Amino acid sequence: MSRLRVKLEAIQHVTSLYLDIDLTANGLMCLVGRNGAGKTTLVRALKNLSNADTFVKTATPYAFSADSRIVYDLDGVSVVFAYDAEIRSLNCHDPIPYKLRNLVAAELPMPHGSRFNSFQSASEADLDIRKTIALGTYSTPDELISFLNAVYESTRYSAMAEVKSRGKSYYALVRTDGTYIREDYLSSGEHFLINLYRTIKGPAKLLVIDEIDISLDAAAQANLTAWLRAFCAQYGCKIIFTTHSLALMRQLEVDELFYMEERGGEVSISPTSYSHAIAMLFGFIGYDRYILTEDKMLVSFIHHLIQKYCPETILRYKVIFIGGASQVSELLEANEAEEFLASPEKVVAILDADQRNEKFAGNVGIHMIPLDSVEEAILTASYEDVDFPFRATRRDFTKGKDFNHYLKQQGATQEEIFDYLIARHESAFKDISDFLLRFIPPPHS
Repeated sequence: MSRLRVKLEAIQHVTSLYLDIDLTANGLMCLVGRNGAGKTTLVRALKNLSNADTFVKTATPYAFSADSRIVYDLDGVSVVFAYDAEIRSLNCHDPIPYKLRNLVAAELPMPHGSRFNSFQSASEADLDIRKTIALGTYSTPDELISFLNAVYESTRYSAMAEVKSRGKSYYALVRTDGTYIREDYLSSGEHFLINLYRTIKGPAKLLVIDEIDISLDAAAQANLTAWLRAFCAQYGCKIIFTTHSLALMRQLEVDELFYMEERGGEVSISPTSYSHAIAMLFGFIGYDRYILTEDKMLVSFIHHLIQKYCPETILRYKVIFIGGASQVSELLEANEAEEFLASPEKVVAILDADQRNEKFAGNVGIHMIPLDSVEEAILTASYEDVDFPFRATRRDFTKGKDFNHYLKQQGATQEEIFDYLIARHESAFKDISDFLLRFIPPPHS
């Protein structure tokens, strides 16, 4: 079981939508897009695998036509749901393989999601819950407690009890007087996270959640992603979810965010960056990465390095001239404390190598090019390289800045000068080029 491909045709306003999921790559996949992009339609389609009446229960009959269908393909084994005029919805007349039918657990948004409709089950198990708590024979769900305490930044869940009833786990907060608060009496956000945890530990290897941020406050949304990422690794699953939450999107890794866009009925799903997503969704303009540096020449040189080594990146980045190297270091440290630009791992400094012995050079966020000065390096090269490629009848310069300006007057471009220096010191540039490729990576697939 390695790859699931899902193709939707002629459903509601969606003429065509194609999703290709690598199930061997455990982790998160967040789908964002404007309303009407087809996110909920896709979640319905995935839930339809395990609940074949999903569209009958949750979609209007007018969403379909004779051309409507969904094709599911799991490693070459295909199942087709096509329009059935008798039920005015999608139907499959062939048996669905067990592996495919049990592959997906999907959660719809309000009012159809189980987080809004699963309270009765806990109520029916209340007698078993009451007896077990009275006898003190319940167990302590340490992992769930850690999860809830971390997401809500609280210790109140340390009194959580787990009770087994009819082959299912139920949870309650036990009070010091022996009474308890059953899980279905907790807030909708708390109840959702308990059900989500239950599903993660279940048999499905692909979890799909529409509007994951509903009922969660901003802090809980921001704290959620790290735990979901860890659960995916621990339990070998993949979680696809949709959201409109900036707090949640900001916590995602570069390969976890995808943008859904509908144009003329054709829906595309493409890798995106946080800055692109917020620009498309909310009109905000920002950057995914920031590089602080000490002079204007280094700004130009860093831009050239990025274009050379990271030409395919989709991330928006900003190279900022600050001033002296010590000022760059101070600003970097201030951002580490206050995060006014972005989180610390998204803001770095790149300096000339002549700062290597300064105390601040030990900061993990500070990187250096292998040249003490770009301009001095080109002047030095003019004396040392017998095959110096640029026209330079004068060699009486004492400052690299003046010599660099002179070469451009003689017809050399700044890009040609940069390329010459990089080629002349090719092996020395490996560290900074490798770093830039990690810091501003190419698009994920």
